[in-house]
Parts: sequence; C-alpha cells; structure tokens
Amino acid sequence: MSFVNISAVRTADPGNVWIPKNSFRAADPFAVVLDVQVDSSVIQEGLVFDATFEIANPRDDPYTTSWFTITDNGDVLDMTSVVWQWSSVSFQWGTNFAVWWHFDHYSDAVSQISGGEKLQGIFNAQGTINIQGSDLFAASGQFWYKVRL
Repeated sequence: MSFVNISAVRTADPGNVWIPKNSFRAADPFAVVLDVQVDSSVIQEGLVFDATFEIANPRDDPYTTSWFTITDNGDVLDMTSVVWQWSSVSFQWGTNFAVWWHFDHYSDAVSQISGGEKLQGIFNAQGTINIQGSDLFAASGQFWYKVRL
C-alpha cells in the first residue's frame, strides 16, 4: 500500500536543519523543516509532490496589534499565518528525507507582517505534503517556537 508521512516538523538554523531550534532573535537564520517518508511505489510511479511550510501566530486577538498586513489598495487584513510552497518536486532524495524553507534572518520570514508581535512571542510551525495525481497527502503536527528581542 502506498503512503506518505511527515514524521517530524521543526524550526532550525539552516546551517544544521537536523537539530531543532526553538528560540530565535530577529537576526537569526531561520528554517521550517519537514521530515518525510514515502513508499517506494510512489517514486517508481514517477509522481511529484507539493510541500507547504507554514508559521502561525495563535494569538489572533482583535484587541491587540497581532499580525496584519496592508494590501496595495490600503486595506488592512488580519493574518494568522505565513505560508510558502514548493510545487512539483520530484522524489530525488529517496524514501526518507527532509525538505525545508529557509531565510537568512527570522525577520525576513515575517517581512510582510505588520504588528507589534511579529518579532516577539510564541508561534508554531507546521507543513503538508501533497502527492500530485494521487489521493496521498500528509500533514505534520505543530512545532512551537519562541521569538525574542
């Protein structure tokens, strides 16, 4: 039976994505990492996957300056997460591998966010894998991390 699984999600320093890091400052390098396992039959079929990486602010409090963005036409939109996606990725690393999205600085990861809480607080990271042309997908749990001044 074919399967795909995300066995772990973590934030890390992109210099060593294998070691979880749960505390960052604005200038620290930052990555969201997904550990993926897939059945060899998926690779043999030549299928590809989309990977989604997300960081989220659980404090979507309407009475604070949580996370928001301002659109080109001046509208203010509340934001609870920031999402990045890789599309149509081949299974070039075999059946057990990690994929990640990284930034030179944590502040780059939240550059489109406004609000007083974007560079301090407790947040979480998570992700998904969707195998195109199949019913197979996987969603990770949440990995909590802290950003401090």
